[in-house]
Amino acid sequence: MKSLIRFLSLLYVTLHLFINTQAQQDSDTSNILILKMEDVVPSGAQLLGNIKVTDKGFKIKCSYDQTIAAAKEKARKKGANLIKITELKTPDMWSTCYRLWADVYKLDDLASVNVSSQHRIDSIVSTLIPENADYALLYVYRPSSSMGVVVQYNLHVEDSVVCRIKSGSKFIVKLTNKGNTKLWARTEGRDEVQLNIQPGKVYFLKCGVNMGAFVGRPSLALVGASPGLEEFNKIKDTRKTQSEDTVY
Repeated sequence: MKSLIRFLSLLYVTLHLFINTQAQQDSDTSNILILKMEDVVPSGAQLLGNIKVTDKGFKIKCSYDQTIAAAKEKARKKGANLIKITELKTPDMWSTCYRLWADVYKLDDLASVNVSSQHRIDSIVSTLIPENADYALLYVYRPSSSMGVVVQYNLHVEDSVVCRIKSGSKFIVKLTNKGNTKLWARTEGRDEVQLNIQPGKVYFLKCGVNMGAFVGRPSLALVGASPGLEEFNKIKDTRKTQSEDTVY
């Protein structure tokens, strides 16, 4: 009798672990690849349908990263592992959210696509800073938008002001300190992010404005190299004279 009880207990624990592991695998979106509008869908990809992530009113969690995460979750539920963005709208006077439309695909050999895509991004980023640099670079930008267009604010690295953020502006900030560093800005409200600075690395900080009671609040987000580099390069530098990189 005791042997039977031990067997049933072991069986229960095994099944419980299996179910939890399977549930985690089923909800994992880390292996879903995002293709931009200009990217080509690999041959052999099977179209499963389309998805959209839009602003349905009073939506709060709708930054770029949160919109991409929502798109990945929708793709996962369709059994897809590849998202091809067909339209992406940035925040504007009609909505404070990113809005996305995409086709979703199933591709068996996704690993090779991931490797080639990441290799292309790494190759571009590696040219932005010398190999043995004793500093890091922070690419700071704020896309042009009618949302909060008159709102400007200073970007601080710890206690130092490094640049003035306004709609359609971009800067390259040279960071000579190392370790955890606070990046922050303030208008009627304050936003901040923590950055673990490592020499020789390139980071991308996307700035914006969220709705506030009177003026509008700053929005700061560290983004990956792929969206960061693309959005940074889309902004034209309208400064008449090119100033030296800010050093902190």
